[in-house]
Amino acid sequence: MRLAATPEQLLWKNVLSGDHQSFNELFDQYWEPFFQYAYKILQNREDTEELVQEFFIHLWNKRLELPELQSVQAYLFTALKHRLLNQLAKKKHRLTSLEWVKENESLLSATEHLEKKNTEKIILSLARTLPEKMQEVYMLHQFRGLSIAEIALTTGNSEQTIRNQINSAIKKLSIAYRSRFLSLFPIFLSLFWLLNS
Repeated sequence: MRLAATPEQLLWKNVLSGDHQSFNELFDQYWEPFFQYAYKILQNREDTEELVQEFFIHLWNKRLELPELQSVQAYLFTALKHRLLNQLAKKKHRLTSLEWVKENESLLSATEHLEKKNTEKIILSLARTLPEKMQEVYMLHQFRGLSIAEIALTTGNSEQTIRNQINSAIKKLSIAYRSRFLSLFPIFLSLFWLLNS
């Protein structure tokens, strides 16, 4: 069963088709978080504004070559991060400062946290397609943190039945998750030219 596109995915699709209003919406949505993210690294307002502006211009100019995405936010932040690292390399900044390394680690962990949240959102949406009883058991275990014994008491089923349902749910979700991301390879290819052009 194909899941409906999210508002973010629809907005991105419209940007790819050349819709100016959608691009303006994307710009308005991401300008401030992009600026804050880049400024933490560059520590210069003018350089940061220039880099973020050029990033959006590049995005618009390359829109016909960009793929459709599952997570627009994660893709854009990853692309921006690489562009920042390229900028630092071009300007030959010295990255030996312990403070800078600590700062960069926190930025990377923020990106990882964002990607984890996006993955959780996708798994949650896929879990909602499971059969009703299996979905209930999986949600109680995965998102409410109940043990198998607690779920068995709550639902009136045996612990073995609960284990079987959780295992079946995990298998189904693994297959659904993999099939949903089979189309991700073009994203990595496009990231390569986006970040190295």
